Amino acid sequence: MEIKFKEIKNNKYNLTFSINSKDITGITGDNIIDIIALNYFPEGEVYINDKKLLRTNYNTIKRKISVVESKFIKQPYLDTVIENMEYIILDKRLVVKDPKKKIEDSLKIVGLSKSYLNRTINSLSKSELRLISIAISLLSNPDIIILDDIFTELDIKYQKKIYMLLLKLKDSYKKTIILHSNNSNILYKYTNKMIFIKNQKVFLEGKTEETYTRVNYLQRSRFEIPDIVLFTYLAKKKKNVNISYHKDIRDIIKDIYKHI
Repeated sequence: MEIKFKEIKNNKYNLTFSINSKDITGITGDNIIDIIALNYFPEGEVYINDKKLLRTNYNTIKRKISVVESKFIKQPYLDTVIENMEYIILDKRLVVKDPKKKIEDSLKIVGLSKSYLNRTINSLSKSELRLISIAISLLSNPDIIILDDIFTELDIKYQKKIYMLLLKLKDSYKKTIILHSNNSNILYKYTNKMIFIKNQKVFLEGKTEETYTRVNYLQRSRFEIPDIVLFTYLAKKKKNVNISYHKDIRDIIKDIYKHI
């Protein structure tokens, strides 16, 4: 699936960019989740697989988009996982033939067993809550999943676990995955494409490795540089070490050994 936003001018924005399901796309800078999630009908043109967004198909297309927040939003007076998931099905009026099976299947996709259904929300860890949030987003069978700071406060083990889940959703279930964050280390490590937003406009768009290695350009506009990129940049500039940019520190170490 390809999504094209052309001259979107809502709330003083003027945006033109595209998102492809072949990539995990990162968004940083100004928060444009409301625009991508189509929380209101945009002024401008939006194309989903070359199909133009119109007033007549707006609600249908919007229902195929899910947003996963970094903080789990527990419904008042509902304590267990299954109560919260059943509530979402009813509240959003999802057309689900077999709600129990849909809930269990959604948990299975994110790697959680049925035993979690009777767990209370307060008994779950942050990493488990992130997985539950993603499972809830799958109840509507979305085509597009937007994740807002989903890796925040997770250790490396669970970051990798969620990243592998996102790859599975992208590759096996053909979901379009979008990560919003201002954490450059996370974005550099877990995305293939980046869109930088500044002053209500697209500042830079392109492959993650190519955009983040434009260190001077990004620094002048006060975008955060990933630690691993900054280390390599300084080694090349100040120490005259002829090494390449990598996403994995182990690859940098190997590169350094070759040139010392």
